[in-house]
Amino acid sequence: ASGDGVAAVALMDALKIPGDLRAVILDMDGVVIDGMPYHQRAWKEAFATAGIEVTDTDIYLKEGMDQMETVVQISREKGVSLSNQDMNKVIALKNRILNSIFKIRLIPGSTKFISRLKGLGFRLALVTGTEKNVVERVLREEAALKGIFNVVVTAETVKRKKPDPEPYLKAVELLGIEKGHCLVIENSPAGIASAKRAGLTCLALTTSLPENYLREADYIFHSLEEVLKLFNQEV
Repeated sequence: ASGDGVAAVALMDALKIPGDLRAVILDMDGVVIDGMPYHQRAWKEAFATAGIEVTDTDIYLKEGMDQMETVVQISREKGVSLSNQDMNKVIALKNRILNSIFKIRLIPGSTKFISRLKGLGFRLALVTGTEKNVVERVLREEAALKGIFNVVVTAETVKRKKPDPEPYLKAVELLGIEKGHCLVIENSPAGIASAKRAGLTCLALTTSLPENYLREADYIFHSLEEVLKLFNQEV
């Protein structure tokens, strides 16, 4: 509806999203695919072998972070001291479990949203802390995502993971587009922090965590359908 279009333009102005937006950078889990339930289950089972019980929120709050940093922080939070060898065992087991149970499920509205962006001529980047083999499987097996991203940044692309700005700075560099022409869509505190520290405008989705954990984002949305209204051209 035209009213939605007017509201969308007003919102884009309010968010200080430039009219000459040229690239949209997307996190993967929780934005494009619904992969976090598999990461959660894998982490829970792996931590249990080290005598550590974790909640869904414990895992969501570490989403996108380096795996070793995740183990270090959670073991510290739970008051359990693990050796480097034990921590590496937890990580190796988590990855084995994830690879055995992982299935590709799309976030509602994600393919419609991405195809809309592509149709409007935006360059697209995917920035994730997930390992390259899992990312390649997603991009290979999900027909709607095949060849859609101009740039892909995985866990192996960078030395420092989210919340460090390096993953998003790398995406901007590979896109060859200035920061002021880029928009990030995230769903985790670490990812939002990474984007903001990289000097980028960041929208957050409440697909994993409620709003109170996402306050560092420039604006918070509850679904990609809501974000799609920003790109409604019927003004």
